[in-house]
Amino acid sequence: MRKIIFALPLALMLAAPAANSGTAEVKLSEKEQAKFDKKIAGREAGKPVSCINRTDQKNLTVVGDKYLIYSRSSNPKTIYVNEPYGGCRDVDRNALVTRRPSSQLCRGEIAQVKDLPTGAFIDSCSFSSFVPYTKIEG
Repeated sequence: MRKIIFALPLALMLAAPAANSGTAEVKLSEKEQAKFDKKIAGREAGKPVSCINRTDQKNLTVVGDKYLIYSRSSNPKTIYVNEPYGGCRDVDRNALVTRRPSSQLCRGEIAQVKDLPTGAFIDSCSFSSFVPYTKIEG
């Protein structure tokens, strides 16, 4: 009986982060929402893709803890929007580090958020599908 009393609180502590992981809705401030709306203005969302070419991405724009927007160098008309599962906390003030030894960023890949002054990893996030937004001609 004594083992159960100690094991139950421990099990609940370990399960709590997993239960919340990736399910919390990440909210944007009005300013962040306006920034996102401006980035996708005049663009049409396409079919989500699982991976994008890492070497073709020339710029990363972070909008709050909710969106990572990749701009392509070979086709600047198309941007890719990623909404990491559960958000990606504080990446706008730090560095996003991926360790995959391939030329692609893919859904499910885990990136780490690194505090540059200290060199410490302070968070991690998992990519969802990448949604292409292409400028509408006309």
